Amino acid sequence: MSHARVEELSDSDPDIDDPSDFLPHSDEHIIRPAAASHSSQTHPSPSSSSLGTNPTLFRPPPAPTPQIRPQTREEIKRFQTLYPVYFDSTRSKKQGRRVSSQLAIPNPLAWQVLCAVRFAVGENVFRMAFEPEKTHPKDWANPGRVKLLLKDPDTHAPLNSQIRSKAHLYTIIGKWLKENPTTKEAPLELRLQGLPIPENFLQTEVAVPRGWKMGTILPVHSSAVSGGGVRDDFFKEAMEELRHAQSQGHLPAGGPGGGGGGGGGGMPDINALQSMMNGMGGMGGLGGMMGGGGGGGGGESSGKKKKDKKKT
Repeated sequence: MSHARVEELSDSDPDIDDPSDFLPHSDEHIIRPAAASHSSQTHPSPSSSSLGTNPTLFRPPPAPTPQIRPQTREEIKRFQTLYPVYFDSTRSKKQGRRVSSQLAIPNPLAWQVLCAVRFAVGENVFRMAFEPEKTHPKDWANPGRVKLLLKDPDTHAPLNSQIRSKAHLYTIIGKWLKENPTTKEAPLELRLQGLPIPENFLQTEVAVPRGWKMGTILPVHSSAVSGGGVRDDFFKEAMEELRHAQSQGHLPAGGPGGGGGGGGGGMPDINALQSMMNGMGGMGGLGGMMGGGGGGGGGESSGKKKKDKKKT
């Protein structure tokens, strides 16, 4: 007959992990879980399978991105600006060029200016930002600009001992652009999310209206090429840009050239634009927007002719 035996068993199972193994190594991980993006890369968070039955126990809260973005955008406002028109060989100094003709190229693009800074100056030399949608008032058909922090915002002292002025930076960028001129395929190097490439983009020539100062190679998202050529709303957008530039004091009130022909600021005056659009068939109510008559081809000039006939 077998007798019952009493055995002492430990209440700790060695196959079960110690819960303390899942605690953070230091309190720093709990206090500042994801304040900076690089901290999450340095210390990867444990997977949900390793956290046992409650995977969200030690999951850090989301990073406060809404508070960071406005500060970053506010800082960018104090950066120095680089527009492609600064390096355009088809422009004069009055029309926006800021380098000598020996350092300028035709059809410079903002993406190329960014590449020039990255490759000729260095990847991490300056804090930079690329704004593909911003335009210069004298080069509205060529959108895009580069912003970089060249000098201390408070002391205005150069942040890099090798590049102490904007003129020196312009020279470095101009030399790189001369060695890497714009090709017809260059606009395709910049890909913007959600922006399709127009059909036959490389085969279609940019239509430059007479009297207008525009490049023949433009970004894919330029209003001059996005519709596959010159359109009615293209001229409307151009006039809005012109009016905005005048209201900001970038251009004289009577037209970019002061009162005569075009070319002074990259655009013709309003009368020349009105005549050009009338020659293309007239654009109805657009004349009223520019201060002229609302009709397509009549306008003020036809009224003067009638008055002259009555006098005779």
